Amino acid sequence: MGRRWLVWAVVAGAALAPVGCGSDEQVSNGDIVDALRLERSKDTGGYAIGGDPFCEVSDELLNDSDEVDAASKGDKLGLVITDSEQSVGVEAVPPFDPKCAKKAKRELNRL
Repeated sequence: MGRRWLVWAVVAGAALAPVGCGSDEQVSNGDIVDALRLERSKDTGGYAIGGDPFCEVSDELLNDSDEVDAASKGDKLGLVITDSEQSVGVEAVPPFDPKCAKKAKRELNRL
């Protein structure tokens, strides 16, 4: 009987483990700014990745999956750039160089 209980507990624990992970973990603005080497844009008040004016993103950084989801719902142009898990991101401001998106995604994946 003890072994059955142990097997059941392990199976139940494994099934419930993903439920514990969620969108309640936030990445700070400072971490995003540092990872992407964001610099304030003089003209728009947003940020430029590495100071490049053709790599400009909104000043509203996406710190968790809830913010990423909300921004992605209204994104008709594919301007929301996220890590592979869609848990952190930024929103590009056109005109935006596609090379910047690849670089941003790579750096966001490191957070």
